[in-house]
Amino acid sequence: MAKHHQQPLQLIGRRERIALPDIGGVVVEAKIDTGAFRTALHCESCEEVQTEKGPAVKVIFNLDEMGNKTSYFHKFSLKEVKNSFGQSETRYCIKTRIRIGGRDIRSEVTLTDRSGMKYQVLIGRKTLLRKFLVDVNQTHILPLHV
Repeated sequence: MAKHHQQPLQLIGRRERIALPDIGGVVVEAKIDTGAFRTALHCESCEEVQTEKGPAVKVIFNLDEMGNKTSYFHKFSLKEVKNSFGQSETRYCIKTRIRIGGRDIRSEVTLTDRSGMKYQVLIGRKTLLRKFLVDVNQTHILPLHV
């Protein structure tokens, strides 16, 4: 049986500055949340719309107080997730790139209003799996690569 070569796990802190290349390259501070399964991203609003290319999710972001930016995602799904209060809710889920350190990771991200939360982005276990090791005693271990 062939063994799969796995890269060594990269050490990250409980908070890291990340870039979102598919969303205008905006840089935000993210909370690394090993208690969350999926990654969650703040949006002002999101709705399913019909475009000339077919159905899409229209998302209005205001990340890091940079002003509203509208993006359309044609590949999306609906996911049932438990929010931070333990209540189930249905969220739009998109695939987008997240740059952590020098690494671009294609990740499933749920969209939700996190305006009442301290961090606009939570990085969950599904994004971290087999890539990162979290040192909860540290923050901002990795250099920012935009």
